[in-house]
Amino acid sequence: MEVLMNNTIRISHISAGFTAVLVGYTSSIVIIIQAATALGASAQQTESWLLALGLAMGLSSIGLSWYYKTPLLTAWSTPGAAMLAGASFNYEMPVILGAFVTTGAMVFLTGLIRPFRDVLQNVPPAIATAMLAAILLPFCLSSFAIAESDTLSFVLMFSGFLLAKRFVPKYAMAILLLLALIITFNGVNGFGIGLDGQGISTELAQPVWITPEFDWLAVLNLSLPLYLVTMLSQNLPGIAMLKSFQYQAPVKPVLLGTGLTNMLTAPLGGFSLNLAAISAAICMTSDVDTDPKQRYKAVLWAGLFYLLAGIFATTVVNLFLAMPGEVIKMLAGFALLGTLLMCLQSSFSDVTARESAILTFLFTLSGIQLLGLNSILWGLIVGIVHLKFMKSSD
Repeated sequence: MEVLMNNTIRISHISAGFTAVLVGYTSSIVIIIQAATALGASAQQTESWLLALGLAMGLSSIGLSWYYKTPLLTAWSTPGAAMLAGASFNYEMPVILGAFVTTGAMVFLTGLIRPFRDVLQNVPPAIATAMLAAILLPFCLSSFAIAESDTLSFVLMFSGFLLAKRFVPKYAMAILLLLALIITFNGVNGFGIGLDGQGISTELAQPVWITPEFDWLAVLNLSLPLYLVTMLSQNLPGIAMLKSFQYQAPVKPVLLGTGLTNMLTAPLGGFSLNLAAISAAICMTSDVDTDPKQRYKAVLWAGLFYLLAGIFATTVVNLFLAMPGEVIKMLAGFALLGTLLMCLQSSFSDVTARESAILTFLFTLSGIQLLGLNSILWGLIVGIVHLKFMKSSD
């Protein structure tokens, strides 16, 4: 009986780790590919991005969880990728990768220097989430615009999404991905492209090294917003998730480790690395293991699946690049609906900060470029200054 129990627990560790990675990938990988493409990355460079991210997430999840015997699952920043995909940057790839190195350095310094952590935690949540909501809104809107240009595909995808959210919410994005593949390879309204007998490549991903270059405007317009989005929308919720399951979050080591890993993998396309929140919760419940001290083993398996996903990134990229643009937009938009709802609720729940939040939202959404700064940074500046000014006049 003891052997059977041990086998059952071992299987539950594997299944939880696999599910966490599956949920993370199916809900946001399309956004990563969109971000890489929007920034000018070739197919080979996009594969390198996913290879770097898979290796970074796998090694950091395994290393941190093994050392601290705590389920410390890391992930890429989906909101950060959405910001990269939606913003218009006119930088060459070496400068972009230099900005990624700088973002990692900022995270590392935040872990190293306590006042930096204090400053970050003092950014008003309403302002931060309003900024993020404005970044996400265009993605969600574009997914619904498909209803006019390709009604049948939209009806299939949206109906499948709603039914999955109703009956199997954990696997909603996996089901949506399956529908996207059916539309792509079988043809709906003439969009299906078929494989023409060639199949999908199963070659191992190859790293593409690009020596980073540094530009102070890229730091302001790209590194700083990416850092803020990653810290406020990913690391802080990740820490809160650990605490909600009665785990002690080793904040300083996590920031030091993820920041350093981010810096090392940036020349290959590793744009961000942070604590996971929603997918990490899959590895923390009593279904994983009745003993909370053993649940970290599920993250060890998740780390292994991360590594495999990174190594076979060529297959993943080819699969998603085969999809029509309309299908990609629907996948990305529907994947971000939950995050957008959370951001809007958080932005306007505080009565005293609502006006500041709406100003942040509108400035960020406007897409303006002033004095070399983009709309994301202006939204953050205007919101914080307005909030401080209004409170000082009370």
